[in-house]
Amino acid sequence: RVPTTGDVHLYADPSSYLTRTPLLHADCEGLDGGEAVPRGLRHRSKGKDDRSSNMNEQRKKLKKTRHGSERNILWAVSSETKKREYAVTELYPRLLYTFSDVVVFVLRNPRSFESTVLEKLIDWGAASINKSVNQPTLPHAIIVLNATDQVDDKEWDVDTATQLLLDDINDAISRVPRLEDLSKGWRETGRKIANTKDLLDCYYASVSIVRIPSRGRYMLMDDQVEKLFQLIKQKARQSLDTKKEARMLATAEQLQVYLQAAYDHFSKDLSTPFDFIKEALRHNPIPRDLGGNILNLALSIKENSSDAKIQLGDTAKVFSEITFMIASCIILDSVRQNLLGTTLQLLNDAYVEFCEYAVDRFDNFYAPCQYVSSRYGRCRNFKSGHSSKGHQNAGGKIIGSGGYQSAFSFDDFMPEWIASIQDALLKIQVELDDPNRHGPGRGWGEGKIAVELQHRHTLNWLYRRLGDATNFVSHTTCFSCLRELPEHRLPCGHVLCGPCTSSYGAKISKTVIELKNCPLHYEKTSWNPPWLVKVKPAFAGTRILCLDGGGGVRAIVQLHALKAIERVLGPALPIQCFLDLIVGTGTGGILALGLGTKNWPVNDCIHQLKELCVKAFTIREMIGIPILEKLSLFNHHSMYKTKPLEAILKERFEAIPLFGGAAPIGSAEMATKVAVTSTTAHDNGAVVIANYNRLEVENYEIPYKFLRSDGPYTEFQIWEAARATSAAPPFFKPFVKETGISGIYKDGGYHHNNPVLVAQQERKLIWNDVAGSHPDILLSLGIGTNNVDKDDDRSIYSSGGDSVDGSKDGTSPTKPNRPSIWTGLSLDSLVKDVDRFMASRDIWDNFVSEHTAARSNNNSGSSRGNHRRYIRLNPDLQLPLPRLDDVEALDNLERAAAANFKRNSVKIQEIAHRLVASSFFFEKDPSSVQQKNGKGTWKCKGQLHCRFDPQSSEMYGLGRFLQDCTTSDFEPFFLIEDRSDHKTAFEIPLPEIISSMCLRGVFNPPNVYIPISKELSTINIYLCLQSNPYPHSANGYLPISGFPRELVSEEIKPRGLFRPALVAARRSDDDKRGAGGNPQRYRSVRERDQNSTANGIPAVRRTSPHSDLRGAFGATNGRPVPETPDDVGMMRTQSQYYELEA
Repeated sequence: RVPTTGDVHLYADPSSYLTRTPLLHADCEGLDGGEAVPRGLRHRSKGKDDRSSNMNEQRKKLKKTRHGSERNILWAVSSETKKREYAVTELYPRLLYTFSDVVVFVLRNPRSFESTVLEKLIDWGAASINKSVNQPTLPHAIIVLNATDQVDDKEWDVDTATQLLLDDINDAISRVPRLEDLSKGWRETGRKIANTKDLLDCYYASVSIVRIPSRGRYMLMDDQVEKLFQLIKQKARQSLDTKKEARMLATAEQLQVYLQAAYDHFSKDLSTPFDFIKEALRHNPIPRDLGGNILNLALSIKENSSDAKIQLGDTAKVFSEITFMIASCIILDSVRQNLLGTTLQLLNDAYVEFCEYAVDRFDNFYAPCQYVSSRYGRCRNFKSGHSSKGHQNAGGKIIGSGGYQSAFSFDDFMPEWIASIQDALLKIQVELDDPNRHGPGRGWGEGKIAVELQHRHTLNWLYRRLGDATNFVSHTTCFSCLRELPEHRLPCGHVLCGPCTSSYGAKISKTVIELKNCPLHYEKTSWNPPWLVKVKPAFAGTRILCLDGGGGVRAIVQLHALKAIERVLGPALPIQCFLDLIVGTGTGGILALGLGTKNWPVNDCIHQLKELCVKAFTIREMIGIPILEKLSLFNHHSMYKTKPLEAILKERFEAIPLFGGAAPIGSAEMATKVAVTSTTAHDNGAVVIANYNRLEVENYEIPYKFLRSDGPYTEFQIWEAARATSAAPPFFKPFVKETGISGIYKDGGYHHNNPVLVAQQERKLIWNDVAGSHPDILLSLGIGTNNVDKDDDRSIYSSGGDSVDGSKDGTSPTKPNRPSIWTGLSLDSLVKDVDRFMASRDIWDNFVSEHTAARSNNNSGSSRGNHRRYIRLNPDLQLPLPRLDDVEALDNLERAAAANFKRNSVKIQEIAHRLVASSFFFEKDPSSVQQKNGKGTWKCKGQLHCRFDPQSSEMYGLGRFLQDCTTSDFEPFFLIEDRSDHKTAFEIPLPEIISSMCLRGVFNPPNVYIPISKELSTINIYLCLQSNPYPHSANGYLPISGFPRELVSEEIKPRGLFRPALVAARRSDDDKRGAGGNPQRYRSVRERDQNSTANGIPAVRRTSPHSDLRGAFGATNGRPVPETPDDVGMMRTQSQYYELEA
């Protein structure tokens, strides 16, 4: 029999399309598709001839395929496995059975259901049931008996038809040999199989029968079809409720991610089971709050401990190990945040819920079932994924019947564990208050250093007890304090947060912290010379460089722009020392990685780019040969070979982690942060890959995803980041990352060919203190344009950067030995897509218009001069623009770029001068800000500083640069101005300071006293380097880093995106006394809320989509139950924002 449709098709149910729970219908060829080509596929193939390559046909192809991705079937190696029938019977069931809530089998009404349908129905489930673990629910089966004639009217009822049919086949398990064998296997696992219904229940959550009449009985047919639809909805709802209870309910977006992961999995291996929990956790990272950090530490202990119980996920044992650590972290955090109250009160008020979250999440998602089969081993299902299938081992085999087994009880353990934390808090408190231990007069007011030293002692005790401290490394949690985001890597491989770096290091300058040991194992680490960490001074501004993609060989233009700027700065001042963040796309991303992570000089980058282009653009065989070219492209999916590109990237960038990882002693942390953009193939979503860590703020929508792995072995390597950002089809294959943040990645230019929006978002998320201010400078570099020809034909070869004027005539002729990839393929729809992605000038114009018109928080409403901070260089090369792969055009491009920048030397000089001005910043003395005589005027004292280290080559070089700006009639100076009172402006001359910089390498200005006319007055400090105005700025004054600023009020003003506070509301004394008069007693979340209401205290309301999270999620055993894995993290985040109802 020939099937009607080919492949698998997905449709949205119109009746539920706009509801919160839309139904998606998938159809496939059925149980016995065989080798015959389906009728639908025959119809699509019919009439295909040479005309199929016409424009419309190709446009339809591309429109369909650009949202999907192909996978090679690695197991199709024999003549048998390559058959269509094999895929239909082996691959389709694994996908559809695993992910379907309801499976509908449509069959013509058989005379003998038992012999023709039942065996296939059970075999279909049997082929798939062992191919997934931690599956939250089995699918419901609905059997539609089509074209039914001459049955009793009662059998049109679903329940009656189901019961009658099940009665007829009740003893089939003893009559059909195949069913008898399957029943025997289930009985060996302890499952009771008394009849066929029991056997069906092993594979399906339920079985229902719906009869559909044959033609002629249309009213009855309509009634039966309606019953079928209602039954599908009913069973789907039951499945949804089961998944919700198991915390495994996926959204539509998450379902797509899981499906893509299953495609990846089953295209490689049909025998290994797909793990739902593993995939869910991979795409739902642990939240970066205290609860998530405690959980991360617990997981690291489970993975690295030598204790057998801990390795098996003994929840009580794992969390008992970190009791003293948690107590020490609570005391450390309370001191750093200056929280009022005793530590016992703080534990009950602020920290208990985070502890609850960590234990509950570990118990549900990371502690495997404790059932052990003497024959088949241990059950590998977790509580959240332990379905009615029973116990399964690592291979997916069902080894026993029954539900999740564990001796651990959350309700019994939590009060005991919290009491242990309380005891540990008291012990630490006694030690800190002991005058003999810390000296007389040492109290909480002066005890921050004592607390940090005590905490360091606790850290060393814990990690020494657990084994080797170097095994405990995380890129998402600071394993020192469990409170902040890890940012600074150490030579040993650990990554510390900013506060811990400051606490356990010594600040040797305004921008450098020196560490001699790692606080996690300070007795075993001693670094000589010390490790140096670069930090941005508070309220200093940011310097950003954006590098367009889409250039190929034309990226050489960007490097010559930087070379022209460096020529003004001088040989001792490389461009990197003036940049805080570099963001690049495509080839621009490769340059960003070279400049930022490898610290290549610009001239070296030019050499590396030339060599990269020569080796990367290695054409495949048959490219350029008519007809054979098409075959090669469709076979390899790329125009150029992949291995030469990857080989040179590995050679130049090395296989080292982009973020974190151990570092050689004697080196220093790279100060420049780098981000590159890429695109995921499975959902065409934009992603950012970076060499830094930054906050992820809930409910702050950004148009891309920030990728961060949990450890160095799963992190992106530098060469992988370069490959992912530049994988531009059809030139190169997408990059497939197998480990860590696995996936298929394409060129970042699909969304951010001009990454200025990414740069703006990232700088706000990295540096919260200046998130509301404009950057010191944001320099965007294009890849050149040609304004000679004005044709508006922007092909992928002739357009680039922000050029909307590049023309077809401006493209160099196609050479015989080069591919004519577009000839005959008619890929105009792809070209238009690429054009849209690469409209860099439009992106830039819209960005500048939006961000310079907006009111700056630190600008007192004035946007004067803001547009001058945003500079775009995209030179008119005045020559036909070469293809991005035209290596022979490099010399002409270099000459044209150099000539353009020479013509525009005045603009280049202004950029260099702005960078120099940004190297100075002002640090005020907070205690000096006070009002004069109560008359409304204020005063402030502080010092000007330079970002460069004393006696460094950069400091000497900067001194020589300032000296070169001095002429017979002009000397550089600082100008300090109050915008509300220009009469008070005054200058600070620089001759002596410049002399000190040149001779001794020291910037040592005097104290500065600034009069301020009003509390909200905006103060500006300028550096003047020339007497003539700049053409772009219309004057000769350039603000130093971070200015203008409101020096009086800037600390209390919102700065942009804040890290969620641990404690946002305090409970009253009455609430504390309501706990039985004993604030030390542990009380659960529910108990505390109920107690507050009972005592007439205003209820606490969370500012979340649900007014009551517990009501929204339901409850189990007195605890909140989230609906999905994401909701667990959402509960943690939402529970941190409180406000009292009136």
